[in-house]
Amino acid sequence: MDNCIVCNESNLDAVINLGLHPPADSFLKIEDIESQKLYQLGCELCPVCGHLQNQVVVAGNERYEDIDYSYTSSNSKISMAHWDEFYETVSLKTNLSDNDHVVEFGSNDGYLTNLFNKKFNATGIEPSPYLAKLSSKDGLNVINGYLGSDTINEAVEKNGLCKLIYGNNVFNHISELNKSTSSIRAGLQDDGYFVFESPYCVDVIGKYYFDTIYHEHISYFSIKSIDHLYKKNNLYIVDVERNTYHGGCIRVYASPDKEKYNKNLVESFIQNEEELGMFSPSNYKTFMEKIAKDKFSTMQSILKMKENGLSIAAVGAAARSNTLLNYYKLDSSVIDFITDSSEHKIGKYTPGSCIPILDDNALNDKNPDVAIILSWNIGKYLIEKIQSINPKMKVITIGETELL
Repeated sequence: MDNCIVCNESNLDAVINLGLHPPADSFLKIEDIESQKLYQLGCELCPVCGHLQNQVVVAGNERYEDIDYSYTSSNSKISMAHWDEFYETVSLKTNLSDNDHVVEFGSNDGYLTNLFNKKFNATGIEPSPYLAKLSSKDGLNVINGYLGSDTINEAVEKNGLCKLIYGNNVFNHISELNKSTSSIRAGLQDDGYFVFESPYCVDVIGKYYFDTIYHEHISYFSIKSIDHLYKKNNLYIVDVERNTYHGGCIRVYASPDKEKYNKNLVESFIQNEEELGMFSPSNYKTFMEKIAKDKFSTMQSILKMKENGLSIAAVGAAARSNTLLNYYKLDSSVIDFITDSSEHKIGKYTPGSCIPILDDNALNDKNPDVAIILSWNIGKYLIEKIQSINPKMKVITIGETELL
């Protein structure tokens, strides 16, 4: 991108380069393998507002419409427990009352929209035709489209201004942030709230979670960049929560009421971000050196296993797994298969690396010598699951990432 999508600054610093990658959530049918596209995956840092963003934006239709987008909110017990907690916490903190209008953008399979709809008047906005149709089967009111003035206006015309608009792990997917934020403000009641949750740049960079970077994730937010974006669009940060979901997320609450602006909290977050080097290009040089060292060390170890005749499987066909597999150049010549529990992924192939995705029971049926845990963010859960299927298998992780 030529300019910062928060403040429009044109003099950006290129700080991360992961090479060529396909969109990470574009799991392939066998007939699509030959036509998949690769794009440069890297990040640039804005010296003015501190925003960290992808250098290249892949068109929305390639990410969500031309494929059966396969990430689902209810893809594990861990995910569902997290969204259950989100519902309880956010309902209380935003003072929702019966029949208040609530809008979720990026409503996905409707799991969280359905929780809100049981007590409140919920509308979903979902760009994937596949997921919009899937969630509508449950009787939910779902608008098939992207977050913007047209979809917000459609929701408001039907059910009135919103007491709450929220989006989880989707606000960071948006390339036209100012237009979208302006639309959110226009759709809120004066006493309403906008709440979003997404991976926090402090965790992504500080813990070397490079596999959080992929084409669907356009932004890696800091509180500094969010504060800048919101003030431009007449929204004000009220509260910020941190949690360990996806390895480290922020949940940001904002209001149109300037009197609710939590200046001290915002300043403390920004000070911490500055002290941790989030706005210093030299910090990203250290990041790149560390992940490159881990890459070469891991590749040597895995290739040695192959040299010794061991069969290798991987566990967890998540989007983040595809960043890891493609950055490490681990494809179907090295990894025999990858397992997952999602019916939306089984029978497909991983993008770029073209590894077949099988049901978890393949770990018993095919009995590989080694299983690599790719979805480290639910790693402890996967360890238990693997041991119940095939306790004799050697299980390894990649790099020095802690299993959560």
